[in-house]
Amino acid sequence: MTPQRELIFRSFFELGRHVSVDELHEKVRQKDRSIGYSTVWRNLKLICQVGLAKEVNIGDGVTRYDRVTQAPHGHFYCLGCKEFIEFDIDKVIGLLVQTAREHEFSPEGFKIEVQGYCKKCREKKERLDNTRKPDEKRTVQSLAYSAEKRRERSL
Repeated sequence: MTPQRELIFRSFFELGRHVSVDELHEKVRQKDRSIGYSTVWRNLKLICQVGLAKEVNIGDGVTRYDRVTQAPHGHFYCLGCKEFIEFDIDKVIGLLVQTAREHEFSPEGFKIEVQGYCKKCREKKERLDNTRKPDEKRTVQSLAYSAEKRRERSL
């Protein structure tokens, strides 16, 4: 393994979160400025090909990469700060398997992503909503509802 590849692999796993090529490239360049964007991208694809990571697309146009773990997990995705929060889905899997059986469906895997707002962004959003006039609130809520519906259709 080349020193560049080792640095990219090590950096990916050290980050321990869902990363984009841009984020990983930034971290890698802190240690070795000679490593280019395309090198990071190709190595992320390789990490996926060997089964150590998988692509995560949430519909915001940014592909992120998630480490493959033994423990099944879901993702909360904050629409405000764009962060992913992993959560254990052991309790949910039983219900999903039962529902699949009821529909005579044989699942091969699960992917659970819940979109919303983290505590920090929700509080920020609520403060902003409280400073708006009633007419502005209705317009903002209508726009947010429309945007959310468009996002759901695109998924």
